[in-house]
Amino acid sequence: MFPSGRKPILALPQVKKYYRITVDNEQCDGCRLCTVFCPLNVLEIGGETNRRMLHYASIANPLSCLGCEYCERICPTAAIFVCEVNSEQETLA
Repeated sequence: MFPSGRKPILALPQVKKYYRITVDNEQCDGCRLCTVFCPLNVLEIGGETNRRMLHYASIANPLSCLGCEYCERICPTAAIFVCEVNSEQETLA
């Protein structure tokens, strides 16, 4: 193919996607796999404990989430859920 000298008139719009992370505190056993595999350190192990006296994961930086779902996939107890939401307010809710 021949190289084209054409350039776009307008830049492509960059749509910011937002994701809500939900952690089932009672299901989480605090294995820390989610904190290790998260590329942006969205999750951390908090100081609170659940009914089984285990420290569980909590969301440290919810707006930094890219929606890669590494944490959801790596969780051995299936305690983390990632879903796309429409606005920043829904992310923090």
